[in-house]
Amino acid sequence: MKLDLLKNYLPVGALPFVLQWLEGENIYIKLKNSRRTKLGDYKFDTQTKLHQISIDRELAPDAFFFVLTHEIAHLKVNQEFGRRVKSHGAEWKFTFGEMLVESLEIYPEKLKPFILNHARSPKASLGADKNLFQNLFLNENQIERQVENLNENQKFRIGKRIFERGSKRKIRYICRELKTGRLFLVNGQAIVDEIINE
Repeated sequence: MKLDLLKNYLPVGALPFVLQWLEGENIYIKLKNSRRTKLGDYKFDTQTKLHQISIDRELAPDAFFFVLTHEIAHLKVNQEFGRRVKSHGAEWKFTFGEMLVESLEIYPEKLKPFILNHARSPKASLGADKNLFQNLFLNENQIERQVENLNENQKFRIGKRIFERGSKRKIRYICRELKTGRLFLVNGQAIVDEIINE
């Protein structure tokens, strides 16, 4: 994808940051349909020396820019350190944090405190930063449908399976699948497809 086409997915004013960060890089950006488990991904082909970033095309512009920044931070770390460092290690945290601060002006005022807080100690998973995740990615309806916001014994559907929410164990909830009786640990920030009221 031509980088100029990204402007259709980015918030106003974000494209110059992206172009600056990617200047001179051999990169292919692939827009993907929404995926349940992944918002973005970075890969480097050692044979062709091609960087590839895939990103969820259905994200809101601020979320799209945030995820793209996350993936470009991987590219920058790969360029500087190769595979000698952990993918979400200190080098990545430092690079991503710097990029977030550098581009802070792009985000709306209500998001800036959450972005700045995240920049101080970036997490590999957005779910690990509950405040940022809720403010950047979720609307009110989705927040209400997060497992952690359901009552104990509340029945809900994820995909084709129906569960009953149990008690909390660290950051996950013990949920029983009604059909089989099997127990699953479900992340508290998971969004259920449907709340079942009997």
